Amino acid sequence: MCRGKVIADVLIHNLTSAVLFPRPYKGRGTPVSWNAEELSSLSIAGHQGRIAWVGPADQVSNRLELLPEAELINGHGLTAVPGFVDAHTHLVYAGDRSHEFEMRVQGRSYLDILAAGGGILKSVESVRSLSEDALYQESFEKVWKLIEWGVTTLEIKSGYGLDLESELKMLRVIGRLRDQLPIAIVPTFMGAHAVPKEFKETPEVFTEQICKQWLPEIARQGIAIFNDVFCENKAFNLEQSRRILEAGKRCGLKPKIHADEITVLGGVDLAVDLGCVSADHLLKTDSGGIHKMIGSGVIPVLLPGTSTYLMETHHARARAMIDAGLPVAIASDYNPGSCQFYASGILQTLAMLQLRMSATEALMAATLHAAFAVGLGHECGVIEVGRRLDVALLRTGSFREVGYRAGENLVETVIAGGVPIYCRE
Repeated sequence: MCRGKVIADVLIHNLTSAVLFPRPYKGRGTPVSWNAEELSSLSIAGHQGRIAWVGPADQVSNRLELLPEAELINGHGLTAVPGFVDAHTHLVYAGDRSHEFEMRVQGRSYLDILAAGGGILKSVESVRSLSEDALYQESFEKVWKLIEWGVTTLEIKSGYGLDLESELKMLRVIGRLRDQLPIAIVPTFMGAHAVPKEFKETPEVFTEQICKQWLPEIARQGIAIFNDVFCENKAFNLEQSRRILEAGKRCGLKPKIHADEITVLGGVDLAVDLGCVSADHLLKTDSGGIHKMIGSGVIPVLLPGTSTYLMETHHARARAMIDAGLPVAIASDYNPGSCQFYASGILQTLAMLQLRMSATEALMAATLHAAFAVGLGHECGVIEVGRRLDVALLRTGSFREVGYRAGENLVETVIAGGVPIYCRE
């Protein structure tokens, strides 16, 4: 061992460029900086899954001691960006709802779609009828699609079971995905996604069941980190949402909330009051809601794919949120009914076109700030010594081409925890 040198078991050498965030957001109470540096001729070294050194390629021999079994990756012609973090998905689902998509395009209303047997409850029927193994296999294949677009951290919600047995089945599937796949997967319980048919006339009974029976059992089994609720007129009202999130907190589950997607009910105020890790959607959030979030630590997670897929006439007020100093994140909301966009590159394009974000803002929103939205803001989301070595290597000289080259997958190699897990070749 050479004294003074950094030990490395993986080296990404001689990158054409690498994107660093010189003053990354550090969490509640710290300023948000939207600055990125794209530096040329860099190398990144890792040891035991974490970034050990970042520096000029011509200093590698002086600064590093490579272990004999070290993995060497040629970075020539490639740009390194932090692995993408998809902080909001409903990826574990079954069945197909393409008929709803066509009905929506033809101008049919949400109630028309429900009357035709569509909506969330259609997915509930499909999930309830599918075996755990079949649901796992379908979900396994979906996760790999996201990995191929550079995702190295992924949040997945339950919520298409809507009875305890089926919700537990979904969470077990998410647990199996986390155990079997080489990326970080964050499980979220969302039994409060919709009111099932059997409780249509008694939503209060369903709310109490979630609070008193489901949440304690979820916590006992230790199969979820977050507890999410859909706070909306057609789902759970403000008082019900508060009870569900408070019950989850008592069980040790961190709160998240779907807020202001269709109407402003006070979901953002609730998120701030309860210390939610994130408030998601925010399509209708007004200036008052934006002001409420300032300094709260609540991460606003915007879903431009969903508002596009639903053909909304306006999108979330990302510019106002950024101007207010909020650490805006973006995510896919990949789900069977309201968003089939899942590719990180396409989400970068939509963030720029629909939310009017710059290329730098879109990248930081999908990496560092998204990491804070799943409680991993100090673990990943930026190329920095001590962080997990999660990197996507792009076949381009600049990350600014990602959103510009709409629909083209520029990802060449994906590295998660210091291990190459995907290579286009």
